[in-house]
Amino acid sequence: MSEFDTPIERLQADDDSSAQWWRDRFNLRVAVVVCVLGSLVGTLLMPAQWIGRVVPGHSVVDDGSVALKPGSARSAESRVTIVDLPVYDADGEVLFTTVSIDSRVTVWDWAMSALNDDIELGSREDVFGTRTVTEQRERSLELMQASKDLAVVAALGILGVEAIEATGVGFNDIVEDGPVDGILEVGDVIIAIGSSLITDFDSLRAVLDASAPGQAATFTVEHHETGAVRTIEVVYGERPDSPGAAFVGIAGPEVRATDIDLPFEIKIDSGSIGGPSAGLAFALTLIDLLTEGDLTGGNRVAVTGTITAGGSVGNIGGVGQKAAAASDEGADLFIVPADLVGTATEHAGDMPVIGVVSLEEALAALAALGGETTQLALDLMDSGVSDP
Repeated sequence: MSEFDTPIERLQADDDSSAQWWRDRFNLRVAVVVCVLGSLVGTLLMPAQWIGRVVPGHSVVDDGSVALKPGSARSAESRVTIVDLPVYDADGEVLFTTVSIDSRVTVWDWAMSALNDDIELGSREDVFGTRTVTEQRERSLELMQASKDLAVVAALGILGVEAIEATGVGFNDIVEDGPVDGILEVGDVIIAIGSSLITDFDSLRAVLDASAPGQAATFTVEHHETGAVRTIEVVYGERPDSPGAAFVGIAGPEVRATDIDLPFEIKIDSGSIGGPSAGLAFALTLIDLLTEGDLTGGNRVAVTGTITAGGSVGNIGGVGQKAAAASDEGADLFIVPADLVGTATEHAGDMPVIGVVSLEEALAALAALGGETTQLALDLMDSGVSDP
C-alpha cells in the first residue's frame, strides 16, 4: 500500500505541497525587501564622511561639516514674565526664530542639501570658530543672556525709562595688525578720547566721525577688572569698508554699563536656546506687552536680529533657514537686519520680508502693517509704582 490510500488524499497532499511552496517564495521575497530597505535606511543614516572610506575617492562631505536646517518660529511672549507692572494682551504676536545645526551630517542630509535650498552644509569652523563643543555652548548661552539684557534696556529706552548708566566702551577682540594691536587688550574699556568722554557707541562714533586716518589721538582706558587707568597714543587707520573713515581696530564692541535699580522685574526664559539673534524679537515683545494696543496689528510677525542698548539691529547667522521656519509657521511678515533681506527673501516663499537697522525702523514696519505705535511710553506713576 502506498503512503496515500486514495486518489483524493494524493490530490490533497499535492495541493498542500504547492501552497507551502508559494508561502516559502513569498516569505523569501519579504525577507529580501526588508533587507534591502534596511540597508538603504542604514546607508541614508550613515555619516556622509564615511562614504569616502567605503568607496574609492574622497568623502562627499568633509570631516567637521555641519548641516544648517530650518529650526522653529516660536512665540516670544510665552518666554516673558513681568512683575509689578501691568501687562496688556494683544491679538497678534512676535515670533523669535531659530536655526537647527546638526553636526552629524548623514548621507540623507547631504542628498537633501542638493535638493532643498533651505538645507545648507558648511564647515564647523565657519559656524562655531575654533571653540570646542563645550566652549561654544557656554559662549552661546552667554550671548543669549546678553541679548536678553540688551533687549530689556532697548525696549525700556523706547518707552522713556532709563535702565542703565553707560560708562565706557569695551570690546571682545582686536583686529590683527590694526591701529591698537599690541597697545590695547581685551578687558580695557575706552572712557575718553582726548577731552571727549566715551560712554556709549554714540559718543565713540561722534569722535571717530570727526577724525581722519593718520590722525593721532590720546585714549584713556580703564581695565574693567583691576580699575587701573592709563593713557595711550593711537594713530587712526582707515576703515577697510569705508575709505576716509577713521579706524581703531577693535572688534565685538560692547558698552560697559551699570544697571539702574528699577521698581519692577522683567524675566525672559530662553531655556536651552543660545545665541544673540533673538534680541530684536524680545525687545518688540516687551514693548507690546507693556503698552496698550496691538503692536503687530493682529499679525504674527517673525523677527530676527541682534539688538544693542541703543536699539541698533545687527546681523545674525542662518537667516535663510530662519526664513523657511517662519514661512512654514505661517508668519505674516519677517523682520530681519537690512543686510540680510536678499538671502531671507530667497527662502521666504510668499511671506514678505522687511529689513531694518534699528528698533525704531522695526516699529515703523509694524506701523505700516497696522500696528499701534503712536503712544509708546511707560508711565511709572500711572502704573502704580514710583519712578526711582
